[in-house]
Amino acid sequence: MERKGDFISTNIRYKKEIEVVTFQGKEITLENLSPVFMPEQEAAKRRELEQQLYEVFRKYADKRKSEEVGA
Repeated sequence: MERKGDFISTNIRYKKEIEVVTFQGKEITLENLSPVFMPEQEAAKRRELEQQLYEVFRKYADKRKSEEVGA
């Protein structure tokens, strides 16, 4: 792992999925890259996402509560 500023740089592997679809008579190749995390990294990412979602829901719940009190 290499630390650069506030970011930690790691070598992340990606799973590549390729699909060929037809759109308006033309074939288009779609490539999707998904990161492959180790279990610890997956758990850390999940906790980070849960915390961010909690902050969003709390923000809007507080806003809604204040609107109900003011109504």
